[in-house]
Amino acid sequence: MSFLELSFKIILTLVVILLCFGFLRWIWTHQIDPIETIKRLGKRKAQETLDIFATRDQNAIYQGGIIVGKVSGNVDEVDSKIIFREIFDTSNLNQNLPFEYRRDRLRIISIGSFTGMDIKMVDGKSTIKHNVIKDVVCERIK
Repeated sequence: MSFLELSFKIILTLVVILLCFGFLRWIWTHQIDPIETIKRLGKRKAQETLDIFATRDQNAIYQGGIIVGKVSGNVDEVDSKIIFREIFDTSNLNQNLPFEYRRDRLRIISIGSFTGMDIKMVDGKSTIKHNVIKDVVCERIK
C-alpha cells in the first residue's frame, strides 16, 4: 500500500467519523416525530431529497400529530403546573383533549382569556394573531 493510498484512507475514515458524529448529534438534539417519519419513509420516491426525518416545531402544540396552536411568550412551571402566557392560531385545538408540547402531554386546566384577533405594531411592522388564548394553565398527564 502506498503512502498516498494510506493517507487517502485515513482522511476518508476521519471524514466519515465526523459525519457520523454530526448526524448522531442532530438526532439527539431534535425532537423527531416517529409516526410522521414512518409515513414519510412509506411515501419515499427516488427523486425526493434526504429530508426523511419529520421533526416537530419546538414552539407548537400538537393533537393527533397536527399543529393546533403556536406558543409565544413565556412558558413557566409553577407548582407542577405549566403556564403558557400566550398560544395563538388555536382554531383547531380541542380544549377538552390532551395535547403535546415538546415532549410533554398536557391537559388544559384553565384559560385566562380568549381573543379572536390580536394586532400589535412594533417598529412600524404589524403582527396579527388569530384565536389567541392567554394565561393557559396546564397539567402534565401520563
